[in-house]
This record gives sequence, structure tokens and C-alpha cells, in this order.
Amino acid sequence: MQEVYFFFDDSGVLHKNNKTGIFVYAGYVFESRLDLDNAKRKYKALVNEIRAALGRTDEIKAFGLSNNHKRALYNVLRNEESLSVVVNINKVYTSILSSSKSICRYKDYIMKRAIKSKIRDLIDKQILDSQQDITIRISVDEQLTSTDGIYGLKETVKEELQNGIANYDYGTFHEPLFSSNVHVDVRYCESKSNYMIQACDILANRIYTSYRDKNPNLRNIPNHKNLTFP
Repeated sequence: MQEVYFFFDDSGVLHKNNKTGIFVYAGYVFESRLDLDNAKRKYKALVNEIRAALGRTDEIKAFGLSNNHKRALYNVLRNEESLSVVVNINKVYTSILSSSKSICRYKDYIMKRAIKSKIRDLIDKQILDSQQDITIRISVDEQLTSTDGIYGLKETVKEELQNGIANYDYGTFHEPLFSSNVHVDVRYCESKSNYMIQACDILANRIYTSYRDKNPNLRNIPNHKNLTFP
């Protein structure tokens, strides 16, 4: 069976008081356990070097790091498959930002859209086979969702990829990406014990900074898929 692994973290706050006006999800994608383990080993080794240089033993996050260290952590996974979602908060309906539950539902929606878009790209590149069964493993920083979010994200990703989805408002039907069985596993992780979630923090911060500082060159990332909302 095919397996694909997604990891996500965010940067910015999805709230109308966000002065930058940008919220970012970003993450890495691996098409095999071997690819994931190799990436984790490289990233962990560099984190340990930076910890030793700084005399630290805690989690290494983008906040508080020098630009040189952030750049080094980004570069070690630079050529891996990755993706991001950028939300222009000023264009989001006020009703979506009115409660924590509606914000969580919106976050699940944009994450699902990002996952579907990236998987479509991997199918187009013939990295994934749409006629073979697949397991999609999604790991997200545990702070990014409500407690009932696991079921919602898991079911909506599976439904859309395996069965397709109808948009009754517009009388349209979006075809499924797979003609086979799709299994989805969603896990919410503590970033301090998950190096790939930590790597996503560095990537998300880079993309957020590119908008905050009006430096689009920071978004020139190989093998990267970016979506913007709304």
C-alpha cells in the first residue's frame, strides 16, 4: 500500500486583530517512511549542533533564533516536497472569525484543500498512483485544533479523496482523486517531541516573514505548492 506523510505547523494568528493580516499553514510531505526517517535524521543532527552552539537543551523554534540558524534549518530540508496555505485575514468573512469553533472549521477546510492540491500534484508527477490503495498520515501541532477536530479533518479528507464531493450551491461535483481505498490517520503532536513539526515551524515562519517583510524571494522554494485564501 502507498503511504504519504504530511506534517503541519502555523505562523501568525487567525484573528481580525492580527496586525500583519496574514496567517500561514506550512508543512512537509514524504512519500515513504524511508524518506521521512532520512529527513528526520538530517534535521535532528542540525538541531543538536545548534543546541550545542547556543548552550541550550530546550526545543529549537523560529522565535528567538538568528536568521543564520533559521536559514540553516530551512536549507537542510529545502529540496523536500512541501506546501503552504496563506490566508489574507482582511478578506475572510467576519462570521468565520466570530468564534473559536468556526475558526477551527475554517482551518480544517484550508488544510484539507492544501492536502488535496498537493496529492493531485504528486499524482500528476506519477509519484503516487490514483488506482492503488493509499494511507495518508497527517501530523499537526496539537495546539492548532479543538478536541473534536480529529474526526472532522480525518473524515472530510477521506470523503473528498475517495468519493468526491458535491457543491449543492453551485450544482457541481468534484471527482475523487482515487479510484481505490483511502485511509486517513490524523495525529496531534507535541512539537517538542516531533522534529518534523519543528521543521514546519521554521518553514511557516519563513513564509510568514516573506509577507510581513515584503520579501517574495523567501517563497522561492523547490518542490513547493502554495495556496492562498480566500
